[in-house]
Amino acid sequence: MINIRYALTGALILAGSATLASAQAPTRPAHGMHGMRAGMMGARGLRGQLFKGIKLSDAEKANIKNVQTKYAEQNKALREQLKPKMQAARAARQRGDTAALKQLWQQSTAQREQTKQLLDAERTEFRSALSPANQTIFDTNAAALKQRVAKHAAKHQGKRPPVNAAP
Repeated sequence: MINIRYALTGALILAGSATLASAQAPTRPAHGMHGMRAGMMGARGLRGQLFKGIKLSDAEKANIKNVQTKYAEQNKALREQLKPKMQAARAARQRGDTAALKQLWQQSTAQREQTKQLLDAERTEFRSALSPANQTIFDTNAAALKQRVAKHAAKHQGKRPPVNAAP
């Protein structure tokens, strides 16, 4: 069974290191893929969802680039730190070992919380890098994304380990 939380964590980590071009890219239809691979491939899509409908000025592009640069090393370090657990989780899923998955999920609580805090800080700085008009659009997009994640999590409740933090 594929754990959506692992996919979201991976996607959010990668979203922090996506390029500025992905923020300007038009949205693409959903791939219909599931799990870790979809989460990894959809990371740029998550960033794209936050910036959907926003036309960045040159100054805003520079500000966004500065925020990305500021968080790039931290995001990379977290990805590298989480990589062995993600590989172990994939192996456990392939074996059908739900006990190992639950144990890995519990062991990664601190890393997931650290990742969430970093992404929240980065998102806050992205928002402050925008003009007031674009901040309004960004806030609307962020609320819609949060609602989709919560709806998906509710739909799959009971199919994955319990969660300590909100998505």
